[in-house]
Amino acid sequence: MNRILKNCRLIDGIVNEVVETAYLVIEEDTIVEMGIGEPTNLESYEVIDCSGQYVLPGLIDCHVHLVWDGSPDPQSIINPFESDVITLRAYKHAMQTLKLGITTVRDVGSPERTVLHLRNDINNKHLQGPTIVASGAPICMTGGHVYYLGYESDGPDEVRKNTRKVLKEGADLIKVMATGGIYTFGEEPGSPQLTLDELRAAKEEAAKKNKKVAAHADGLEGIMNCLEVGIDTIEHGIYADKNALSIMKDKGTFLVPTMIVMRQLSQDPKIPAWALDKAKEVVAPQQEMLEEAIRMGVNIATGTDCGSPVTPPEYYFDELTIMNEAGMSPMEVIQASTRVAADCLGLEDRGVLAEGKKADLLITGENPLEDLSSLRNDKQIMKNGEFITATSHSFVSSL
Repeated sequence: MNRILKNCRLIDGIVNEVVETAYLVIEEDTIVEMGIGEPTNLESYEVIDCSGQYVLPGLIDCHVHLVWDGSPDPQSIINPFESDVITLRAYKHAMQTLKLGITTVRDVGSPERTVLHLRNDINNKHLQGPTIVASGAPICMTGGHVYYLGYESDGPDEVRKNTRKVLKEGADLIKVMATGGIYTFGEEPGSPQLTLDELRAAKEEAAKKNKKVAAHADGLEGIMNCLEVGIDTIEHGIYADKNALSIMKDKGTFLVPTMIVMRQLSQDPKIPAWALDKAKEVVAPQQEMLEEAIRMGVNIATGTDCGSPVTPPEYYFDELTIMNEAGMSPMEVIQASTRVAADCLGLEDRGVLAEGKKADLLITGENPLEDLSSLRNDKQIMKNGEFITATSHSFVSSL
């Protein structure tokens, strides 16, 4: 359907001000025209009057695990099931995410081709859902961080072979486990895992297919190894120091902090005790790291780790509040969740509201620049030019 949104208070993800009385012309799934004032040529369009409403790009989460449900021990929930059942559960979680206004996600760890199959069916329009950028199974050392999701690999040759395997399976990017973490028994977040040579092998193979590499990297040694070989995104980055952050800024490396999951893990007694104890140790240093990264101007893209223990999708909005409290302005937080996030994912067709971009957007009656938490509230969600929920009659006029 072709639509015109008029009288919008536009937050486009690009400029730092709200654009008043803006209009967007949408044909099928694409924004074809934008302007100020009254649009012309209204015939054959459904006209939506957004007077008093704020219109902004659909939100992006750069770090999720759709196979997990955010319960206290989500891996134990899926352990008994084969891949087809896990894929169905991932679809349920994807739709939960979309209905929150998160129109694009990057899934950075799922067993075998579970989420890759889901992504394909959404891309082929067999299913409604968010845009999914998916790594498939992560590459980890034998017994390494979340080895139960990934392909265990020892030495550069095995890493190289399994990276090629994931790419053959259709992964959009490669996920590597450079350090230990919280949600695997018997390891520490600060300890390095994949070696420098192993990380280099993964990066080289990904480059052959023009794919990015994301690294789970909590500890400083692992972070520095990732930066040396040119990993594209650092996930978590808990113990990154000023030197590491300076290198990230200079290289244009993206930081995806995932603050909310660590806070959730550190304070919920329902998670396994060994994970709770580790999580309590990382909250303060991670907060200091994020504040320093913001001061230094590192590229920060919003990611939550939603799906992980006690962090279901609705905690996305807590991540925005944490980023704001750490020193980012509300506009910077929105841009980190839209334009910057799209850049992080390598998506050129979304993340901002501009001519030629996909019509992924939100319409909300509250100004998110005054209160980011208002994005939790009722809103209209458009994905690829179609509303996810029925359009309120107060928005629509027939011409």
